[in-house]
Amino acid sequence: MLYLRMGPRFLFVRTEAVEDLKDYLIRELEGETVSFHQGLDNASDDCTLCFLTDTDKIRTSIEDAKEIILIKEVASVCLASIINSHIGELLHRVDMGPASMVMRIAGNEAKIIERLKRDFNGEPVDWEEGIRKGEKGDTILSLTQKPINEGIRERDFIVPSILLPHPASYIQKKLRNEGLLYITQSLDRGEWYEFRINIYDSYGKYNEHYQRLIYILSVLEIGMVLGESWTKDHALMLYSVLAFQIRLFTFYTPIEIKKLLMSLEYNLEGKRLVDFDLYYRNKKISWRDVDKSKAKRYKEEICRGFRLELYERLADKDRERLLEMEEGLNQN
Repeated sequence: MLYLRMGPRFLFVRTEAVEDLKDYLIRELEGETVSFHQGLDNASDDCTLCFLTDTDKIRTSIEDAKEIILIKEVASVCLASIINSHIGELLHRVDMGPASMVMRIAGNEAKIIERLKRDFNGEPVDWEEGIRKGEKGDTILSLTQKPINEGIRERDFIVPSILLPHPASYIQKKLRNEGLLYITQSLDRGEWYEFRINIYDSYGKYNEHYQRLIYILSVLEIGMVLGESWTKDHALMLYSVLAFQIRLFTFYTPIEIKKLLMSLEYNLEGKRLVDFDLYYRNKKISWRDVDKSKAKRYKEEICRGFRLELYERLADKDRERLLEMEEGLNQN
């Protein structure tokens, strides 16, 4: 489970030859012209947003940019390429904006923001304000409740971000050591959950079901798998079946995890694929614990609804990959 990573770097290039430098960055570094907000949506942790400005500008202000170029390389690669080429003669000055960092959180958002402000002497800002006020030795910390293992949209960030008067190396070291503590103290119960998930398949395709479950847990960054083992599941009185068990450590509640497991038990056509039994503190969580409606509903119908919710949380490629993994299972 990833809860902290770097964001894009911001590079302010002062030049009288904006068009020439833009053409070079697009041609040689495969950059693309974007608006600032498009750049945030498309940038990852190894990207750089280059702001091309006139030579009379000294502040790292987005409003000063004549052009914004998104380059899928770190800032050091961009600078080395420019300096080692003939285009370097066109540079008047280069300024680094503040570093950016993304932290995934859970629980009470306001509580985490207030503690981060207090512990790091931070200031709440929006992106434009943070880049304008921040210097190269500062860090803009943006928070989200979404998985951060891949790209994240600007709309998924919690408002406001926090401008921290510390370099990224310091913030990264501190939050790598203490980040989980911030999450824990913001949870309603102040603790994480440890679950046992038993996989049972009458066709014996345990590995296939294990792989797709682990895939979804990983893609959605649900938690950490603490252990795996074979076990006996007592399905009926005096009757036990062999099951494969994983132990999951997560901040998601029993109901949230049960919904996720139910979304993988049936496909959209209502065909049962597997049994995923969830245990918390030695108590089995029933599907009836999830459906609190008074209307009579069948489990297949409820699972179909959760499957559609799962699809909405997955990127297109992850949804397609899940369906590929299930192709052989649908033939049982």
